[in-house]
Amino acid sequence: MRLTGRVRVVAIVIALCGLLPNVAQAASQTVVIQNFSFMPPTATINVGDSITWRNMDPLAHTATSDNGAFADTGQIVAGGTKTVAFAVAGTFAYHCSIHPTMKGTIVVLGTTPTTAPPTPVPTPRPTVPPTPPPQPTPTPAPTATATPTPSASPSPSPSVTASPTPTAIRVPTGVALASPSPALGAGPDLGSGPGPLIAAGGVAAALGLAGFAFYLYRRR
Repeated sequence: MRLTGRVRVVAIVIALCGLLPNVAQAASQTVVIQNFSFMPPTATINVGDSITWRNMDPLAHTATSDNGAFADTGQIVAGGTKTVAFAVAGTFAYHCSIHPTMKGTIVVLGTTPTTAPPTPVPTPRPTVPPTPPPQPTPTPAPTATATPTPSASPSPSPSVTASPTPTAIRVPTGVALASPSPALGAGPDLGSGPGPLIAAGGVAAALGLAGFAFYLYRRR
């Protein structure tokens, strides 16, 4: 019974010792830089493993990603090493930034661990205040309109018509107005002698001249 138990322990130890090299190889792989080349040119690892570059050339080199997918090793001096871990599956091309003709590829196998997307937090809806009821529009009071009082028109004032200026009656020069002159030395008795006849003739002449003048006035 005791022998059987010891055999089992030895078998388990041997199995573990056989697995250790494989585990170490899977955890990290070395790429040798020699004769201005990466060996092997294509290295395959699993997600979470790392690559160690060992420079065996007398000059410095780098391992620089073509698209910045992994961290640059910077200069690896002669005899020096640099290690980079890969946590994402994929194929990563790289080169030496000092000697661009040196190229290599890293293939990372496995499933990239994904992080569950965060649960979206519902956006609180803005509180809309209640709409107030419509208020009746106040009716404006009618404004009294003042009616203009017609002003009294001034009555036309009567115009003063100028009376015609009497035209002076022109008496012909050839007609002599004889005025009765009292006879010198005549007495109070006027019934006898030529005096009454001369007076009557003067009156007749005056009347004739007045009629002639009136006739001329009417014809103008």
